[in-house]
Amino acid sequence: MTLTQLRTFLAVAETVSVRAAAERLVVSQPSVSAAVASLERELGVALVARQGRGLRITPAGAAFAARVRQSLGLLDLAVRSAQSLEAPGQGTVHVVTVTTAAERLLPPLLAVFRQQHPDAGVDVQVGNRTMVWEALRDHSADLVIAGRPPVAAPVRVLATAPNQLVLIGPPISGREVPVATLADQTWLMREAGSGTRDAADHLLADLGIAPPTMILGSNGAIEQAVAAGLGIALISLDAVADRIANGTMAIWPCPGTPLDRPWHLVAHASGALSPTAMLLAQSMTDVPDRFDLTPEGRVSLQG
Repeated sequence: MTLTQLRTFLAVAETVSVRAAAERLVVSQPSVSAAVASLERELGVALVARQGRGLRITPAGAAFAARVRQSLGLLDLAVRSAQSLEAPGQGTVHVVTVTTAAERLLPPLLAVFRQQHPDAGVDVQVGNRTMVWEALRDHSADLVIAGRPPVAAPVRVLATAPNQLVLIGPPISGREVPVATLADQTWLMREAGSGTRDAADHLLADLGIAPPTMILGSNGAIEQAVAAGLGIALISLDAVADRIANGTMAIWPCPGTPLDRPWHLVAHASGALSPTAMLLAQSMTDVPDRFDLTPEGRVSLQG
């Protein structure tokens, strides 16, 4: 089997479509079908099966795809490490981050890094909490910035930065909002898999209310919806600090808030960081009033 065959099958497994896989890889559909068929012959098992006019991934195919994803992630990590070994300032680092951190925390940190290492490449992928931790598990990320890692995640927490979640809505008086009032409001929520969504779900459960909800796909959309008077939302204070300062929206004092949800700068538990990833992590933790190194981070980044 070849790397091309493995990458082709993984594209099919992730898109569940020969056509979509071909479009992703910029190859013909027959070449995709031939690569999958060749793998099936070599393995002696069916990886995909017809389902109506489409296809489905078999249990064997799903198990194989999971291992292939991790193996290719490790291979790509090895390539980045090797390419940056002799000239770390000219290598590439892959960062995967949740939306809020990508919008508010990461840009000024990257600006500092690019000033220090203008020839380094930084690839940033943005997604929700679920996607971020899957990327770390599968070795497709050098560094992750997100909330608290899952208990069983294979991580090294290098540093943390403060982050508070607050309930926001139209300007109101400063007293605590009655729970009955909160129950009558429309709550603007992130999609399932988002860390902020999980926090909002837990807050509603703690308050014992089930208000009407509206699902929006980004912090920016939620911010605009609150400003338009569509409802209230639990969101990172950093994301709306400017609007709160100019009085267009306000923090709604609510039982159980604010919630402390610090950002975590994380690497995979196995193996050392690539030289370029090491430079980026050191740069981010050197910026004042941002990330504070953990004891493990001091060992990993300062020696």
